[in-house]
Amino acid sequence: MSIPNFHVVNAISPIADFAATSFDSDIVRVEGEGILFIIYSGAVSGAAASTVTVEACSTITATAVATVPFIYRACVATDIWGEWTAAAATGFSADNTVAGSMWQIWVDSAELAEEGYKYVRLSGDETSNFTILGGVLAIVMGGRYEPRITTLLT
Repeated sequence: MSIPNFHVVNAISPIADFAATSFDSDIVRVEGEGILFIIYSGAVSGAAASTVTVEACSTITATAVATVPFIYRACVATDIWGEWTAAAATGFSADNTVAGSMWQIWVDSAELAEEGYKYVRLSGDETSNFTILGGVLAIVMGGRYEPRITTLLT
C-alpha cells in the first residue's frame, strides 16, 4: 500500500465568528506540488460572505506578501462538489448562507515560486458581517514531510 505524501496543518482553529471582519490563516511553508486549503463552516447567524484570497509570503512572519491566483470549488451538498473554478489574485466570494458550507482552495507551488516565495496563507475580508462558526485546514502535498506509516495487514 502506498500512502501519499501530505502534511495536514490546522490553519485556523474552529471558532465562533472565525471570519470576524477579516481573517488570515497561519502561514505554511509549501514545497512539492502545492497546498489545499479547506474552509469549513458550521452555524451561521445570517447571510455572511467573505472575499477569499491567497497570499504568497516571503517568510513565516509575512514581511512581504503578494496575492496569487488559485483554483477553488464549493461543496453544494453533503458529498457533491462543484466544478473547479479559476480565481484571479483578487479572489472569490465565499457565501456562508447555510451551516456546513465547504470550499477547497488549491494553490500550485509554481504560483508561489513565481513570486519568489515558499510560504502561503489564506486571507479573507467579510463583505457581509454575520457570525460564522468555522475553521480552515491546510494540506501540503509533497515536500519535506514523508509518510512513515506502514501496514501490517496482508
